[in-house]
Amino acid sequence: MYKYDELKVYDGDDIEITKDIIVTQPTLNQIKYFGEKKYFSAVHTLTSVGADLKWQLWDLKIDYTEISDYDLFIKLISQLLSSKKKLYDELLSNPEKYKKEIAEFSSEELEELKDNPLELVLKDIDFADFLPCYSKQSKQIILYDEEKDITIDKMIYAEIVDAVRKIHGFKRNDEYPANEKTKMILIEDARDEAMIAKNKPYKSMLRPLISALSVYTGQCGDDRIMNMNINKFFDNIKRVGKIQDAQYLMQGAYTGFASLKGIDKSRLDWAGVIE
Repeated sequence: MYKYDELKVYDGDDIEITKDIIVTQPTLNQIKYFGEKKYFSAVHTLTSVGADLKWQLWDLKIDYTEISDYDLFIKLISQLLSSKKKLYDELLSNPEKYKKEIAEFSSEELEELKDNPLELVLKDIDFADFLPCYSKQSKQIILYDEEKDITIDKMIYAEIVDAVRKIHGFKRNDEYPANEKTKMILIEDARDEAMIAKNKPYKSMLRPLISALSVYTGQCGDDRIMNMNINKFFDNIKRVGKIQDAQYLMQGAYTGFASLKGIDKSRLDWAGVIE
């Protein structure tokens, strides 16, 4: 996995995977203007593994417990995260020929075809520019952008995903069913949850966290939080929770309402490492 300078990541620096592939960090303001839902949908999709896409893969006749992370990326995720600019150009190249197809889109939806879902994640990278190719050198399927001469292979993919997870505090979904019956239950449960969520209006994940941090730090009405990069913001939210946990434990011990016996001592270190 890619080795990080954690202080640089915290301060919002880019993470260079190769000279051509740079993982970037947006600020909360950038996410706001790009679209929170669109942004988090992209980063969650990019870091997804089979366990995150159980029912979708099952409907494609793919067993989510058998497909590797990299194969999933090559076969599905890279396509999901491509802009549709080629489709846009094709439709607009001959509006009379594609009149029926164009009519199915609103003007806003038509323009959105050009949007790159990973605009705030990977600098100047659009998966629409890549094609899967077989590499004789590595003996694996790779993604290759011929125009820019950029290659994404298994190792580079792993480093990209590792960097995006690091920035957002994501953990790989390591869920694995004990048997076939459990697997089918998990697939149907995931499908039901997705169908329920589909009919609910989107609720901002960031808004309550921004509000909480603003009040806790006394920065209500201040725009400094909105100018934080996403890693620093999530880290600060976790730090607030760690500080409060340590304070409550110590207060309970001092007042005699709680015992510190058996308590993990790291919970008392409010300035300690956040796992």
